[in-house]
Amino acid sequence: MLRYYKRHIGWVAAALIFGIATQLLAPFSAIMEQRMIDMVISGDMEGFHGALWMAGAVVLGVALSYFFSGVARKCFEAKFAEALRNDLYDGIMGRDLVQFEERDTAEYMSFVTSNASSLAGNLSTPVFHLVCYGVSALAVLSIMVYYSPVLAGASVLCGLLSMVLPLRFNKKLQELLMIKVAKNAAMSVQLKEALNGHEVISSFGVLPRLRERFVEASAHVSETDCRMGVTTSELENVGQVMDRAAWFVNFLIAGTMAARGEISVGTLVMFASLFGYFSTGLTLYAQMLPLLMSQKKNIQLVLGMIDGTGREFAGREEASFADRLQVRDLSFRYTEDVPVLEHLDLTLRKNEKLVLIGPSGCGKSTLIKLLSGNYAGYTGSICYDGKELHDVDNRKLRDVVTVIHQDTFLFNDTLRFNICLGEEFSEEALQRALRLSGVDRFLPAIEGGLEGSCGENGAHLSGGQRQRIALARALIRGVDLLILDEGVSAIDVACANEIEGELLDMEELTLLTITHRIRDGLMERYDRILDMENGKLRERVPQVR
Repeated sequence: MLRYYKRHIGWVAAALIFGIATQLLAPFSAIMEQRMIDMVISGDMEGFHGALWMAGAVVLGVALSYFFSGVARKCFEAKFAEALRNDLYDGIMGRDLVQFEERDTAEYMSFVTSNASSLAGNLSTPVFHLVCYGVSALAVLSIMVYYSPVLAGASVLCGLLSMVLPLRFNKKLQELLMIKVAKNAAMSVQLKEALNGHEVISSFGVLPRLRERFVEASAHVSETDCRMGVTTSELENVGQVMDRAAWFVNFLIAGTMAARGEISVGTLVMFASLFGYFSTGLTLYAQMLPLLMSQKKNIQLVLGMIDGTGREFAGREEASFADRLQVRDLSFRYTEDVPVLEHLDLTLRKNEKLVLIGPSGCGKSTLIKLLSGNYAGYTGSICYDGKELHDVDNRKLRDVVTVIHQDTFLFNDTLRFNICLGEEFSEEALQRALRLSGVDRFLPAIEGGLEGSCGENGAHLSGGQRQRIALARALIRGVDLLILDEGVSAIDVACANEIEGELLDMEELTLLTITHRIRDGLMERYDRILDMENGKLRERVPQVR
């Protein structure tokens, strides 16, 4: 996590400078107390009044440095959390499909929205306190050694003994923290499922049953929070009790020395104050170190999401599709015992129109994910213009091939954003995409036109309109290969035939349509038809009726 301190070194420096100043002024005030008490006892009122003004200045300095230290700490914590959220977003969104599907999306949301802020808080203020109080403890110890090495030694021994019991809480806190992370993620999953399934829940009137699931998950979070709170309170109380016990022993020794005349009353009071500062520092260490050490597994988990294990495809060659896509002896399986595709061969030439037909579960969607570079664990070869996928820059492959799925996702934003996806395109390219995709036909009916809202996941649009926006996304980018993966099966037959027919009319478009059935009147318009069954292909020539 050191990288986040380096990124915001200015706030870190400010927090440390003002924090250390605050802590160093405290023992200085104790020395002034000793002198003022001895002045009063000796009757030196003139010196006492002068010291009183200086004490006031010290109090003001402590107040100002404490204020600026707090501001710097809070600003750093906010920046830390922001950077952590951004890095988590990049790490999660940069995952390959296989890596991404290892966790529920609600878990990712929980990490970005909740865990990042929690981790930033646990790794900022406590760290600053440990550094500042550590410097203060060393300064106090030096002063104590100067005035009385015996009392300084007793103070160190008592302080160290007060740290022993609190440090035993580390393992328990670490276990509870990981349970808390898991329970928060589980509750987020239930909330996300309920929100996404609102229509189904309302249609079937099953809210009470679904609410039970969320309430149960929420109760688990509450239970874990309580256990964490109890453990933290135990840690704090043990530290306080041990601190008071150590103070009593130290004061007993110092009081005995003062009664014997070995030290002055002012020195006794000073030592009581100094030990208070010293003991507070040690108590803070006893409380904070277990809390910080308990973050270890959580830090590893977060950094694992941020840094990942590398992309599945590590090629660097430019992706292209100027000639053909050639698949040879392709085999793939999700598990060792269940083959999905076996020894499959396929060639798709530039500007060709090809349809792949097969029943659900025969491997069609898996083949598409392989062709579009989502899965790397296959045997055989997938070559674009003779370049094998493992040798190609996978990110550049998105400029060559685009898949339009049955369920088109739309952002809760404008039509323009959903087509351009935040990228800049010329007005000419945009108008061409609108015309070829057919978006221009319904655009006048949309309030606000291109600046009109699509609603959450396209709630303001019909199924056909959503599919045409998905087409515009692909066409504006000038992709060479468009894969229609059941892309029009969720809309009415007339609209589906219209969209598919328009794609078949685009002479410069290479089209691969994946479906469980070919629509009437369209079969003969494809150059070739492939039947897939049990992960194997069989080609047949379209029959003109």
